[in-house]
Amino acid sequence: MKIIAYYLPQFHEIEENNKWWGQGFTEWVNVKKGKPLYKGHYQPKEPCIGYYCLEDRTTMEIQARLANENGIYGMAFYHYWFEGKLLLEKPIQNLLKWKDIPMHYMFFWANHDWIRSWNGTKELLIRQTYGREHDWEEHFKFMLPYLKDQRYIRIDGMPAIGIYALSQIPDGSEMIAYWHELARERGLDGIYVVETKMTPKSETEQPKGNAITLRQPNIAQYNSLRVYEKVKKNPKIQKFIPWLYPAKIDYDRVMKELISYSEEYKASVDLIYGFFVGWDNTCRHGKRGFVIKGQTPEKFKGYLERLKQICDKTGNEFVLLNAWNEWGEGMYLEPDCRDGMAYLKAIREVQMGGEVIE
Repeated sequence: MKIIAYYLPQFHEIEENNKWWGQGFTEWVNVKKGKPLYKGHYQPKEPCIGYYCLEDRTTMEIQARLANENGIYGMAFYHYWFEGKLLLEKPIQNLLKWKDIPMHYMFFWANHDWIRSWNGTKELLIRQTYGREHDWEEHFKFMLPYLKDQRYIRIDGMPAIGIYALSQIPDGSEMIAYWHELARERGLDGIYVVETKMTPKSETEQPKGNAITLRQPNIAQYNSLRVYEKVKKNPKIQKFIPWLYPAKIDYDRVMKELISYSEEYKASVDLIYGFFVGWDNTCRHGKRGFVIKGQTPEKFKGYLERLKQICDKTGNEFVLLNAWNEWGEGMYLEPDCRDGMAYLKAIREVQMGGEVIE
């Protein structure tokens, strides 16, 4: 089983975030605002390695060491490309430059609008737009030095590129074919495109890519969360049951749904399973957020063992795990001040097939 963890690059300042959210903004601003909203609620979440900056080489060295020592194959860096405009590109640019840092990685294009939703509004900050051949070529030219890096993740001999919402790209199939052509012209065997299935109802029956990944916990929590979404739209109901919020979903229920869905799902292309650590986005949304409640390192390990059994049975070796450092959503493997290295240790034990004695 090769685990690739999603990697959020929003832990350094950029001009756009300073404009939209205030001077000095990084994801840590949200994380530090976290407050416990019910008994036993772990907020704010505190990183053991400090409130780091991803422009610091030492930070990436520590991250690479933690990943390599604990059974993480690599990172899927969120990539933001808006028809030639880049956001949060500095960490991956530095990684390319720091070639002695032993971190496998790949691009995962998060092709969606940026919206001011954390404060309850829907203000559009930047729209995701798409061009045609010129934009496709410029985008590929930006990625090419990374695709040729020896540390870049390859599947079936081709550099892997994940896309968050491939179905939203006009002429997406043509774009992929164009990228394949450009890749071969430049000495690569092509590209390996990973398409995302976001919900049980999302359309991937005719996939455009080489593989589908089952994004979690989005799929597994879908039915449970719909109940809360209906109540959220009715303020009269909210008035009489305020204890419902933040929405709380049982961890075991979601994980059992994840395992069941992984066992039953059949794809017409390669399948990359999804997994996750936990979920708690209340530091961003307050009582409008929701929590997957009841997670422990021991439960996490048990469900990961079951997913590994599915991987071994089906021969689908890759897993995209949410996430390495999504601190604002409570999805992180990096050690915190409550559980320390427990989640990383759990992965190491599953990968090694037994308990690790420190």
